[in-house]
Amino acid sequence: AGDVAGVDSGGEDEAEGEGVSADIDMLDSLTGQPLPEDELLFAVPVVAPYNTLTNYKYKVKLTPGSGKRGKAAKTVLNMFLRDRSATNHERDLMRSVKDQNMARNIPGKVKLSAPQLQKLKK
Repeated sequence: AGDVAGVDSGGEDEAEGEGVSADIDMLDSLTGQPLPEDELLFAVPVVAPYNTLTNYKYKVKLTPGSGKRGKAAKTVLNMFLRDRSATNHERDLMRSVKDQNMARNIPGKVKLSAPQLQKLKK
């Protein structure tokens, strides 16, 4: 009886291990630096410490301030859409992200900082 239980739990561990492996493969396919030959399927808004985003193609620094998060999300999206290095497909993917989904993870009162932001205000 002990051997059967060992076989059963081993099968469950293998199935669970395959599921974890599939999850890891999916996470490895996400990138902040898409290459020209990459096939882009989605744009995923990410809020993370700025230091972890240093290699991302599109990023903006959020600091505590007086701005509303919905307006901040729209401003950031506008800035990214005007970026000359953005391809038409990247712009379409960014437009497909709803403002509500983008603003959801941004803190309540924020100030935006990015080199392109000054050009946008002019």
